Amino acid sequence: MAMTPVFTCLCGIQKKSTNHWVLASVTPDRITFMPWDSKLAQRDDIIVLCGEGCTAALLSRALGEWKRVPANEPELTAV
Repeated sequence: MAMTPVFTCLCGIQKKSTNHWVLASVTPDRITFMPWDSKLAQRDDIIVLCGEGCTAALLSRALGEWKRVPANEPELTAV
């Protein structure tokens, strides 16, 4: 008997059959959003998102992280 994978969003909601789910791939310098694909969703490097709200929250978090200045780089100051 084949196993059916269970997909869970970052917020904890489990995927049902008629949801508008999104996939994301995040690297240190890039975030890519993709339409739902059940085979792609099983990859370890893919983030499963339940919809527009969680997708927007992930994008917001990623933008906040990218704006932080690394500790070893000096901040630019106006003269």
